[in-house]
Amino acid sequence: MPIYDLGTLTVVNHDVEKLTDAFGIPENRFEDILRLAYEAWDHEDTISESIEYIAQRVHGSELVLTLAVFGRVWGEKDQSADE
Repeated sequence: MPIYDLGTLTVVNHDVEKLTDAFGIPENRFEDILRLAYEAWDHEDTISESIEYIAQRVHGSELVLTLAVFGRVWGEKDQSADE
C-alpha cells in the first residue's frame, strides 16, 4: 500500500474571514477543492481509499482544506443515510 505525506498546513494570514485567504489558496481553487471532496466520496468504497484519492491530487494547505471539506461531506452523507 502506498504511503502519502499528508502535507503541511501553511497559514499566511490570521486576520481574514475565509479559509482560502488564511491558507494562501487562490479563491478560484475553492470550487475545485469542493468538487474533489465530493468526487472522493463517490469514487471510492472506503474512507481510507477516499483520503488516498484526495492525497494523490492535492498537497499542502489545499490537501488540509480538502480533507476538512471531505469531513463535512462525510457528515452530510452520514446524516442523509440516517434519515
